[in-house]
Amino acid sequence: MKALANLDKFEPGTKLKSWLFTIMRNTFYTRAKVLGREAPGLEENVSGDTPIAATQETVARAREVQRALEKLPAHYREVLTLVAILGESYEATAEICDCAVGTVKSRLNRARHQILQELGEEAG
Repeated sequence: MKALANLDKFEPGTKLKSWLFTIMRNTFYTRAKVLGREAPGLEENVSGDTPIAATQETVARAREVQRALEKLPAHYREVLTLVAILGESYEATAEICDCAVGTVKSRLNRARHQILQELGEEAG
């Protein structure tokens, strides 16, 4: 729907698939921000998701992971989000990020290692 509403903003000569993936990625990021701002337990929340009570350990671990993600360089975080969270293929991620598949694999590997180091899960 967003792509159709903004079709006039598509630049001829560029890749339509990349443009659509960018819209999807930005929509995902926006939705993640909204979910992060909503207070758990609200009966009517914007996302429509039913809040589930988490244990203190789960909440603390989620905050640790979020801080570790925020410390990643933007290009690592983007690749990690696309592949590990959204389930995109290496090829699709390479097209979205406008880089080679080998670069995607390298960035993903480095991002995973940095996250594990930050969380104290890997010797480094």
